[in-house]
Amino acid sequence: MTKGTGGTPRAGRSARRLAALLSLLAAVVATPAGWAATGDPNRGRELYDRRCAPCHGVKGDGNGPAAELLDPRPRDFTTGVFKIRTTSTKAPSDQDLLAVITNGMPGTYMPPWGELSETDRRNVVAYIKAFAPDRFKEAPTPQALPPVVRASPESVKRGREMFEAIECNKCHGTEGRADGPSRSELKDDWGRPIKPANLTKRWTFRGGPAPEDIAMRLATGVNGTPMPSFIDSVEKPEDIWHVANYIASLGPASPNYATLVTAAAVRGALPDDPNADFWKTIAPENIALVGQVTVDPRNFNPAIDMVAVRAAYNDREIAFHLTWDDATQSTPDPAKRVYADAVSLQFPVTVGAGPERPYFLMGDDAEGVYLLRWENGKGATEATANGPTKITPMPGSEATGTAVFRNGQYRLVLKRARVRKDAPAFAPGVFVPIAFQAWDGGAGETGPKMSLTSWYYLRLEEPQSNRRFVVPPLVALLTGAAMALIVRTARRWTENA
Repeated sequence: MTKGTGGTPRAGRSARRLAALLSLLAAVVATPAGWAATGDPNRGRELYDRRCAPCHGVKGDGNGPAAELLDPRPRDFTTGVFKIRTTSTKAPSDQDLLAVITNGMPGTYMPPWGELSETDRRNVVAYIKAFAPDRFKEAPTPQALPPVVRASPESVKRGREMFEAIECNKCHGTEGRADGPSRSELKDDWGRPIKPANLTKRWTFRGGPAPEDIAMRLATGVNGTPMPSFIDSVEKPEDIWHVANYIASLGPASPNYATLVTAAAVRGALPDDPNADFWKTIAPENIALVGQVTVDPRNFNPAIDMVAVRAAYNDREIAFHLTWDDATQSTPDPAKRVYADAVSLQFPVTVGAGPERPYFLMGDDAEGVYLLRWENGKGATEATANGPTKITPMPGSEATGTAVFRNGQYRLVLKRARVRKDAPAFAPGVFVPIAFQAWDGGAGETGPKMSLTSWYYLRLEEPQSNRRFVVPPLVALLTGAAMALIVRTARRWTENA
């Protein structure tokens, strides 16, 4: 018997079930139509407070304790403005929000939360929508796209024409490297400076790297940014697909980062010209860079996130061909907080046989490093360092550096003697620790404020022996002579018989 009711236990359970059913019915009736597919906002709040509030804030206003360090800033959910959607209405669908939570926002600090159960993620979706309930009163309408046009040379050509016709290049640049003439003027809906996307790095696209994703962004625009919808701007509806196919052709969907840098053995000269055809014969090895956040001034939002490396050597020299994107070519102007663009290759002062290496951040007082550096306006220099603020130029440096800058990209050839008494020597077959640092002076990067890597390894390929050119012909010659001798001997036996 249920205590205090005078009824039976079965009656008590029935009453509770009825109350729960009525409560659920009331919740469904009160729920706006656009919320029907989401989860429980009350349960979502628990997860939000633990996982999301440090950036987005307890109030959902984008002012969490970490917000000031992040660029772009975390989304302000109270405005109901969301970048990524597949709807013709301003509000995203539940599935759009779920996809962002699941996959994160590439190129930002928003990580993927796919390790959470789908139920948990849907609960978070429901809670996020509660910050701007008026935005979700109406059910979202899917954005229609014209019939798919698959990529082809003709489609890509047409896409490039439309890319210029609808003036995508004014923001994204002639070759899509985010260096267009309008770049410095762009602001988001809240008046904050905003950078256009680098279209050559599809793995950083917020809504996905596939042509279908790109076509949807072109059709819907990106809310809260200067990126409008182009569905009514193209000449023909299918041009949306042509532009998407052209953008997809500008770069790979994945960076395919390298774990080892290999230097090719060369018999001839190593060209100084970064655009020489010779360098196109060597496959680039992409190295990821991150912001230096160990010492002040920390760089939480680095401008340079990757450098493509090609390396080659001959009996006298070693050369490094480096390629990286930079929207502006910068020389020092301290009054405007603009500094020189620069890049540096780092090696141990002495290459030993053991696994120990100097501290990756330019060494320390106990053990220094050797730097092969190039700086816009100064050229190539060599130095030793015992930390980022203790750099000593090496006298008599014979290193050379030739750089070209075009359409938001640097290409550089750094060269020096392969064997030196006062600097690390490079021998074939030996694994040499190597690290990279880069500075975008136009973004205010100088000194410890830089992009960098930890240690990688450089290996010089073994020179190919001349025997591979001599032995096969020699074997063929001896084989032919032996066959001729056998034939002659057989004939003599036949004649004598």
